[in-house]
Amino acid sequence: MESVASYYRFNPTGAFSVDWYIGKRCNFACSYCVDYLHDYTSPHAPIENMKKFVDIIYEKEKDNVLWSLTGGEPTIHPNFLELCQYIKNKGSQYISVTTNGSRTLEYFKELFLYVDGITQSFHFEFINDRIDEYIDKFIELDKERIYLNKHAKPKKTLILRFMVETGHIPIIEKMEAAYRKAGITNIEHRYIRRPAADKGKNMQPVNKFGFKDNNDPNQITDSHKVEKIEENEKVYYKAEEIKQIESIYKNTDNDKKLKLWFYENNEYIDKNFHYNELNYNKENNFEGWLCWAGIKHCKIASTGDVYIGNCHLGGKRGNMYDIDNIDLPTEPIRCSKWRCTDNTDLKVPKIKDWEHYSLIKDIIEHA
Repeated sequence: MESVASYYRFNPTGAFSVDWYIGKRCNFACSYCVDYLHDYTSPHAPIENMKKFVDIIYEKEKDNVLWSLTGGEPTIHPNFLELCQYIKNKGSQYISVTTNGSRTLEYFKELFLYVDGITQSFHFEFINDRIDEYIDKFIELDKERIYLNKHAKPKKTLILRFMVETGHIPIIEKMEAAYRKAGITNIEHRYIRRPAADKGKNMQPVNKFGFKDNNDPNQITDSHKVEKIEENEKVYYKAEEIKQIESIYKNTDNDKKLKLWFYENNEYIDKNFHYNELNYNKENNFEGWLCWAGIKHCKIASTGDVYIGNCHLGGKRGNMYDIDNIDLPTEPIRCSKWRCTDNTDLKVPKIKDWEHYSLIKDIIEHA
């Protein structure tokens, strides 16, 4: 059965999505995180510059924006709460934050006043001796979410995302059992696409400002790197762990937020998928498809550089600090990437060809 269209089920207004890496600074250094996404030393972006960027996006899209804020670790930015409050006051469809959870419970309770969703990623290389602390913290945070939802609109969400590190499945099972006993069911499992030994150091060149970016889409699809990544994925997990992961995805009860349409026997059939499930099963190849990245979505790198998505196809389209010179496409692109692996990129509407446009027309043309 051939897939012909894909879109994000929870975007009825056709909102523009911004995937914003607000900085590289992170207090963790996970072995599977590529070097161009994190370090201990990069400077924090000035809050006034970030507010100006929010203003520009608001002028363009008004409040019809899905904001996804990440890093590095976004919560270590000294003005992060102020930024979230600023976006909230301007107006948005939804504000989500991805964090490593290292901040205090009190911090996250305040953060929940300004954002709609928090995704907690558990990185066991850095929390292995703090498991009970993390269990208690996020059970309490979910109680706060429930309390706030008496009046919140949209309803606030807390996603607990386990980074499925080899050797840690028993710990994941212990934590998941505790959360489910407490009534928390919005739980994800992300298998690890372990990078090559250089951790991506050479995947992106250094520009004249000393920042790493990628203006050459060929670097992303380089066959040697593709082969190396696939090889690392195969050897990272033990055979028994692979069976356990497959069982997790087979029995997942998470919201399957992606809708894929299939064409068979002259009719369309739709099925829902979860991002992690799609990635794990290698059903995320949209090479040759029409994609609305850059029209319905953009990525802001930690440098402020603007791309159509985490794929970086087409290279840099400008910088948030030089907002007048940002050049995003006005027509969908033909994807040339071998996999679409990032969750925010997967949300972008896609079709195999124009004959299937009617399946996503309402989302694209929503006024």
